[in-house]
Order: sequence, then structure tokens, then C-alpha cells
Amino acid sequence: MISICIPIYNFDVTELVRELHTQGETFGIPFQILLMDDASRGEFRAKNEHLSKLTNVDYIQLNDNLGRTGIRNLLADKSLYRYLLFIDCDSKVVRNDYLSLYLPFCRAGIICSGGRAYLDAPSDEQFCLHWRVGVAKEVVSAEQRSIQPNKSFMSCNFLIDKDIFHTVKFDERLKGYCNEDTLFGIELDRNGIVIQHINNPLYHIGLESAADFLAKIENGMRNLHKIDRMLESDPLFVKSVTIMRCYHRLKKLRLPPLISIAFQITRYSIRKNLLGKNPSLKLYDLYKLGYLCHARNWPND
Repeated sequence: MISICIPIYNFDVTELVRELHTQGETFGIPFQILLMDDASRGEFRAKNEHLSKLTNVDYIQLNDNLGRTGIRNLLADKSLYRYLLFIDCDSKVVRNDYLSLYLPFCRAGIICSGGRAYLDAPSDEQFCLHWRVGVAKEVVSAEQRSIQPNKSFMSCNFLIDKDIFHTVKFDERLKGYCNEDTLFGIELDRNGIVIQHINNPLYHIGLESAADFLAKIENGMRNLHKIDRMLESDPLFVKSVTIMRCYHRLKKLRLPPLISIAFQITRYSIRKNLLGKNPSLKLYDLYKLGYLCHARNWPND
């Protein structure tokens, strides 16, 4: 019935897998937990590979890193069942009926998203930025997500009919932190497929330090330019990504070069705030826009 697909990279998934395994056996449904390690460090391989001893759990070790898009496509190819439940490895189950809430959506042509949640604020200030951004921008009720259902797509926690997945797939031309969720949602739009949303979140527990988080955001901004060029400024893409919509408005006014100069002047003072214990979300948004304008003429990766 359900293949639970978990891409792993440098994370211990023991607690997550054991909880999902318990729920699968409790509800008595045919299930597979398919773990695929994307060339993690040795200590994480050692922690996770033993999980294959559990019934209905399969573990695949990759020697070369495929990245976020490639590994999800490969998981779908290797899965046993028609309905695929994708879960990020740095997740924690919130409810003891998590799996059962997805069962009514195991129907042909369906894709269903459960959403995301966060635990209380971290005591270590280096994780404050990631936590604050996540709570402000990712914790959204099903009712709110349903207003623009495909724009709200997050790949961290969703169920999908395998036939639908193979129609859309993740774009493997993208590498790193690359807005693959946005492109997936756009492809769903183009194929007339609407995401169903429910309140069935998973906790996101894999917080990154502010420095690492900002490095990923910068990579994401560079990739936005790459996608924009790749899609030739497709109106649906620009409309779907708020910061790109803003960028194109500024571009019409010929303002990105000026914003780039301002960004270079203020960059390090803004970073000082973002790396601290009380990061400003307004400064975070300005940093992203400034970096996007600054990186506009960089060559493709």
C-alpha cells in the first residue's frame, strides 16, 4: 500500500524509523520503509544500516552523492508500493496516528501534503536564525496552504500516487539548495494536478547553524538565477516565487545594480545581526534580496 521513502544524508534516523515502523505494524497496513543513504559519512552509515533488520525496512547505500532531487527520483523507482510517502530524514513524528491520517488519501491521482512544525526555540543562539525563519515561513495550517495549494508545496512530508510522481518528478538539473519544491509545484500546475493539504505535520529537528543556513540561502539565490535563465523567465515560475517577482519588478526599474552596491556596503553588519541570538526576519529578507541582486551576473555553476 505505502512505501515510506526517506532520503538520508548525515543524520541518524533510528528514532524516526522505529516510530514509523511501530505505527505501520499497529495499523496493520502493507508498508515498506525505504531508506536511501546519499553517501553520508561513515558514522551515520553505521548508525542507520542496522535498521534493515526490522521487518519491511530496506536500506540502500549510495557511494556517490545524488543530491536532493536525484535521490528522491531514485527512491520512487526503487519503491514497492503504489503510494509514496516522502519524509525528510531530519524529521520527528508529532502524532501517534500520523500514518493513519494519510490512509484516506491513498487513491489514484492524489498528492497530499501534511505540513511542518517546530519544537520550542533552541537554547543555543547559533540555531536561532534557522528556527525563527522556519517557524515564520514554514509553519502554515492546511487551511492557509489550501488557498494557493501548489505554491505551498514542501517535499519534507507528502504522499503521492506513484503514477503522478513519474509524470512530474524532481528536476535533476538542479543541484544543492535549489528550490526544487517550487519547480515540482509548477509542474503539478502544468499537469492540472492540485495538492490536497491536511494538518499532519512532522517536526523539523535538523536545525543548522546560522552560518551554514546562510550559506545554503546564498546557494539557493544563485540557483534562482539559474532556474530563471533555464526557464527563460517563465511567468508561472516568476509568479510562484515571491522574491523573483520582486526582483523582476526591480529589474524593470534598473535597480538591481544599485541594490547590489548597497548590499556590499551593508552585508557584514546585516550578517552580524543574523548570526546573533535575536535575528531580524526583515533583515533576513533584505539580505536575500540583496544577495539575489548581487549574484545576478554570476556564471552558472
